[in-house]
Amino acid sequence: MLNDRNEGTKKPMKQLSQKQEKVLSFIEAYQRDNAMPPTYKEIQTHFGFSSPTTVTDHVRALERKGYLRIEPGKSRNKTRGLFSCRPASTHVPLVGTIAAGPPIEAIENIEKSFDLSSIGITNRDKQFFALTVKGDSMINAHIMDGDIVVVKKQSEVKPHEIAAVLWNNEATIKYVKKRKSTVYLVPANDTMSPITITSQETQAFAILGKVVSSIRPRM
Repeated sequence: MLNDRNEGTKKPMKQLSQKQEKVLSFIEAYQRDNAMPPTYKEIQTHFGFSSPTTVTDHVRALERKGYLRIEPGKSRNKTRGLFSCRPASTHVPLVGTIAAGPPIEAIENIEKSFDLSSIGITNRDKQFFALTVKGDSMINAHIMDGDIVVVKKQSEVKPHEIAAVLWNNEATIKYVKKRKSTVYLVPANDTMSPITITSQETQAFAILGKVVSSIRPRM
């Protein structure tokens, strides 16, 4: 069952400056990629700070605002361990409707959001969004009219992967097949034919992302 919300009810954390947000994001990305936090020296080098005192000032501000935890004795290179306290967002925004049939005009307003942590999707990097399906061109892929598809943002997909695409400012989900300079948007419905996009039309075509999951809301 989807856990949806329109507005959060928790007290918001104190707002960060632009530079503090960048420092925190670097610490989080470094720890995610390296399984350990960066040293103060690595932070200083990454941002080109002239003095380690600048790093200390940013770290202390992040700790004071509740975004960072500092653990003495958990560190390396004689610096203290830095651990993000920012909760990972598991909510994926529902941004509108997408066609499983002829493309429909793209809709980008955020209607609400869903907590998808139960199916292993977190959204800290805001790389996922959700769309409501309209039409039945993907029924052989078990995607029905009214289903919600979760899309991971990326600009390329493999031929067997279902893509959310934008064509002439209209959005649809299809398989994407490419042959030389021609693109085919292929449905998963034996009664429907592919949409052909010629080389002259490809500038108006873009892949929004890969469909990674579909959800059938309870009636």
